[in-house]
Amino acid sequence: MLGISNAVIVETATTVFVLSTMLSMGLELSITQLLEPFRKRRLVAKSLLVNVLAIPLAAYLFVRMLTISRGYEVGIILIAVAPGAPFGPKLAEISRSDIAFASGLVVVLGLASAATIPVSLLLLLPGSVSVDPFAIGQMVFGIQVLPLLIGICLTSRYATLADRLYPPIQRLSNHSFGILLVLLSVVYFDRIVSLLGTGTLFVSVSVVGASLLLGYAFGGPMQNRREVLATTTAARNAAIALFIATTSFRDPDVLTVVLAFSFISVLGSGLLAAAWRGRTADP
Repeated sequence: MLGISNAVIVETATTVFVLSTMLSMGLELSITQLLEPFRKRRLVAKSLLVNVLAIPLAAYLFVRMLTISRGYEVGIILIAVAPGAPFGPKLAEISRSDIAFASGLVVVLGLASAATIPVSLLLLLPGSVSVDPFAIGQMVFGIQVLPLLIGICLTSRYATLADRLYPPIQRLSNHSFGILLVLLSVVYFDRIVSLLGTGTLFVSVSVVGASLLLGYAFGGPMQNRREVLATTTAARNAAIALFIATTSFRDPDVLTVVLAFSFISVLGSGLLAAAWRGRTADP
């Protein structure tokens, strides 16, 4: 088990990272970007279907087919039910895809997740694992939705102030992310290595692969939006999953799997985005 001091440090670092990330995203978004996805209702509906239903169910089926420990199973389900990675627009930028759609989609998924994450956990977690969906919903709203909405409101009403706040908040997000990665790698290195041979990494790769395929298939006729939905779906929201893992589950195996899955999803979606960029590069 983590020592009390390590647990407090990890939880604090995670909280700073999530808050600063969601606030910086809101400060960067315009109302036009926010409303962009709603002009494509059918595509938004399919995006929600893939992200909040298909991927969690795929993860559930994979963990049920293999015999893995309860903590690993919980970790896979937790990261799978958390859609809307904040760096979705960055992946769209890398692949030279539809950045406006990517930004709006992340907001839609982030807002929806306050309701979908607690319900999905209640339905998909093993029966022996008890969760308070109302408490988790409040947690997601407070740590993810609220700072996002505050940032968007500041951008809309006080653009000059938002422009001044964005650079330091973005730096805090970047630095806290780096610190958190180092911290978690040091604290959980032995546990991450212990995942080898457990089947957990195979499940993680399988879910990420399914996410890329389903996202691309449901992305509509336009290539640049297919790419956005593929990479955004695969890159699950590690920020909120890490926060829930550190605050709601005592088993360190849960956080270990969330970390491993996150590394795999970021690597897979990032490499694919880079490949798409290379293919569409100007001669």
